[in-house]
Amino acid sequence: RRCEQVDPVEGGIAVNIGDMLSRWSNDSLLSNLHRVRMPTPEEARRPRYSMAFFMQADKHVLIESRHGAITAGDYILGRIRSNFDKKG
Repeated sequence: RRCEQVDPVEGGIAVNIGDMLSRWSNDSLLSNLHRVRMPTPEEARRPRYSMAFFMQADKHVLIESRHGAITAGDYILGRIRSNFDKKG
């Protein structure tokens, strides 16, 4: 994967959609790989605002999509396990 610079849009906001919401929306909302870098000295002189908000479904909620059905709890556990199952 290659990271690309995304220029800000005047009056716009950027929303990073998580994998669970992407799955739940049948991929109509796309989850992206999100990385942050230190601002350049010029960028650091301008204001920048960031607000993190994390939300997930109750662990018993059934997420049904074209990928199949899975509870939110099992989905999260699978994602966590996948971080440790990688060969490398």
